[in-house]
Amino acid sequence: MFSSIRTMRTILVGLAGIAAVVAGFFIFGDRVQHQVVLHTTQQAFGVSKLNLLVLGYQDDEATTDTVIMAHLDVDRRTATLVSIPRDTWVEIPGHGEDKINAAYAYGGSKMSARVVSTLLGGIPIDAVVALQPAGAAQIVDAMGGLNVNVDEDMDYDDNYGDLHIHLKKGEQYLTGGQVVGYLRFRHDAASDYGRMKRQQQVLRLMMDQVSQPQNWAKLPRILKFARKDMQSTLSDRQLAALLEVYRDVPDDNIRSFTLPSKPGWVGDASVVFVDERWAKLIGKLLFTKVDPPQDQIVVANATGNGDFDKTIVGALRGGGWNVQTSIDQPAKSTSVVVGSTAAAQALAQLFSTQLRPGTNSTLLLGSDLAPDTE
Repeated sequence: MFSSIRTMRTILVGLAGIAAVVAGFFIFGDRVQHQVVLHTTQQAFGVSKLNLLVLGYQDDEATTDTVIMAHLDVDRRTATLVSIPRDTWVEIPGHGEDKINAAYAYGGSKMSARVVSTLLGGIPIDAVVALQPAGAAQIVDAMGGLNVNVDEDMDYDDNYGDLHIHLKKGEQYLTGGQVVGYLRFRHDAASDYGRMKRQQQVLRLMMDQVSQPQNWAKLPRILKFARKDMQSTLSDRQLAALLEVYRDVPDDNIRSFTLPSKPGWVGDASVVFVDERWAKLIGKLLFTKVDPPQDQIVVANATGNGDFDKTIVGALRGGGWNVQTSIDQPAKSTSVVVGSTAAAQALAQLFSTQLRPGTNSTLLLGSDLAPDTE
């Protein structure tokens, strides 16, 4: 038990700082009544829906290995994480076309935020958290290491970049340096896509470990490393407000997916082309500050891409849409929205599809809206 209110406050702020480092939204604190939580967060931010950009950057190279856009709905206690491939080919204002990870070199986190906002259709970004790999390594070491189920054997040496990764497949305790290597490894068939999955995996593991009571005594030391190696536009008050919301949040309330995209080439450079249409649709679906109509809807995936369910359902539910269930159907050529509810009308307008009358409100995505991933 904590000995005083002052001690409690110190632990709460410490937890909030760690949460911002590991993803900006996996945060813990005392459970409070819903209205109190919402009021506290609205006071800190002025809104109950927050868009947070999380960057992992290389200070010596001024590039970002990690680009994650998170949408926090503090009213519903949900968080949705959208990974953006670091090699995404974009327009950088004043500098022409380049990979999105180069935006940081041209203007720091402000330029990165500007480019990400444009990619997603001009969404507002409320705050940025940027962390160097060395900081992440120190935080993991301060926690006593991290138990990770390594997804494959990894052997890679880059003497110039001082990066050495030698890991065996299977569950094992990793040091901070090994965790950073695991996160940065991209020398396999999955490349950036595998790395983004590992980033999401490690964020969840760090969330679980820092919430354990036996780690609370380590929080002052962890917080010291976090503040040293983190750049953030979030104030302590804002961190503490988020802290109160996301303690023991159910796993189902945390979603993650990657922007629909495909690998390609620009000259001799290996790049990633994001499906711009879907990037902007996801921006409208997920990163809005206004609640959509709350009528129940069903999502029918008839795009011919069976892997697309996670992306579309994640974006809809993260944005507050009341998705009852999702189903896969044989590919159909034309998308349509069926129903007469306010939600059906809003979806038909958003997706620019025909609206047909019906009892159940259904968003049927056909091959005309299939994401370009091949």
